[in-house]
Amino acid sequence: PSSTLRDERMSNWAFKDQTEEEFVEEILKDQPFIPSYFGFNVDLNRKGVGNVQQEKYRVPLHIGVSKVEEGVTVVDARDGDVYKAGHLPNSINIMSRTEGDKYETWLGAIIEPNEPFYLVVSSVKDIDELLERTAKIGYEKQMKGVITLSEEVSKRSDNFDLQDFKNNKDKYTIVDIRNESELAEGKIFDRALGIPLNELRNRAG
Repeated sequence: PSSTLRDERMSNWAFKDQTEEEFVEEILKDQPFIPSYFGFNVDLNRKGVGNVQQEKYRVPLHIGVSKVEEGVTVVDARDGDVYKAGHLPNSINIMSRTEGDKYETWLGAIIEPNEPFYLVVSSVKDIDELLERTAKIGYEKQMKGVITLSEEVSKRSDNFDLQDFKNNKDKYTIVDIRNESELAEGKIFDRALGIPLNELRNRAG
């Protein structure tokens, strides 16, 4: 609870003789990743934003969609099991069932500021809450539409064959998508490639 300048000058790491680079490295060590939207939000806060409610309800709604134009990102906010049973090709599942899913954080980490995207919801009754959560990080303007899916959507995610994986690990490429600080604590699989989830889209090659 208390100290003296003398004690701090002798023992505090920040007073050691060090370069600016060493100081910055120490300060940032073990920090969690910084989502793309952080800097974007700083600019928004500096400049000011328009009427958020108007922007939210400007987003068009499309019911029973079976496809969207190529080249536009699709974020699917439904439960993971529902997503696996049927989704649009190349869509990204960022669940938004509860506050605990951290939808805003992962949306802002995976989708770039100003990147257009469609948002898939389970039901029209979920729209208000999801638009509100999307607007919290200033991404409401880049939404091309909110959509519910047609029952004709046929893309499925294969069930994972755990036994085959255990018996034939050399056939699989394992990607560890934990953060850098988590990876530093140790690998779960020795052969895993460490690519944090927020970098996976850009480093998938």
